[in-house]
Amino acid sequence: MTLLQRIRRWTQAVLGPGCRFTLFALIAATANAHHSVPVNFDQSREISVSGVLTEIKWLNPHSHFRMDVTGDEGHTLEWLVEMGSYNAMLRSGFQWQRFVVGDSVTITEWPGWRDRVVFLNRAVLGDGTEILCITSRCLPAEAIEGP
Repeated sequence: MTLLQRIRRWTQAVLGPGCRFTLFALIAATANAHHSVPVNFDQSREISVSGVLTEIKWLNPHSHFRMDVTGDEGHTLEWLVEMGSYNAMLRSGFQWQRFVVGDSVTITEWPGWRDRVVFLNRAVLGDGTEILCITSRCLPAEAIEGP
């Protein structure tokens, strides 16, 4: 008996038809939840924006922060900036304490296919510190480029 047949038999015995559908829908949604960078971001070009950090989330599989950017007409627009996973960034020596809500930041990133959603490549913090992000590794520029 295959694994799929065992799962089907178990769900028939334990769960009703409605619960079975919900269970499989949740499994399918979870499997599809993780996304790749090339699918969601245009790696053929970069854009830069400056703004103020409003929220920071150190998560897996993708950390992110939100920033308020003043648009051309003076309106404040919220941007979502995605990064690599928190665990991978920590293993590479990333110093997450350098990002502080309320600080100014200028970022260079790959634009997403959704409006104002980007993937971080480079950040210049308010104190002038430059952070380079290569895939899931984000480090101060001097650590990557050397002296």
